[in-house]
Amino acid sequence: MANASATNATKSVNPTSSNGITSLKKQVDDMKYLKYDSNGSNSLYAILRLHNIPYLVTKGDKIILPTRMKGVKVGDQLTFNNVTTIGSPNFIFNSENGVNPDLFEIKGSVVEITKEPYYEVYRKKQRCRRLKTIPVQNYQTILMINELKLN
Repeated sequence: MANASATNATKSVNPTSSNGITSLKKQVDDMKYLKYDSNGSNSLYAILRLHNIPYLVTKGDKIILPTRMKGVKVGDQLTFNNVTTIGSPNFIFNSENGVNPDLFEIKGSVVEITKEPYYEVYRKKQRCRRLKTIPVQNYQTILMINELKLN
């Protein structure tokens, strides 16, 4: 299923060939529809994976990660390469193996490293009346998507 039309005039393109090997030339050819559609507009979006969790992002979005990223500080610039889908309102480019990082550029920055609001978790053992209260205040990393473009 190389070129399949979906509803609402959205074109879904699957770049994998019949033997499961993705070729860069095929991805570049399939990406041209998306390039022409998103030329000069900010309607481009991507689904990227961070710590194996998918996030749908556009330019200017903030991502709140439920963990503290190791080795990053506030103000660091990050480049995201693990992208499964890039799309616009009219065209979608999917890949099960991931989109080749040579075809796009997604950059972001670390805005803030903070803690979640304080809350309590109650633990109780079976057949025991004692209720244990555990205070929880986990770290969060907030990222801002600065750039999302096709090459």
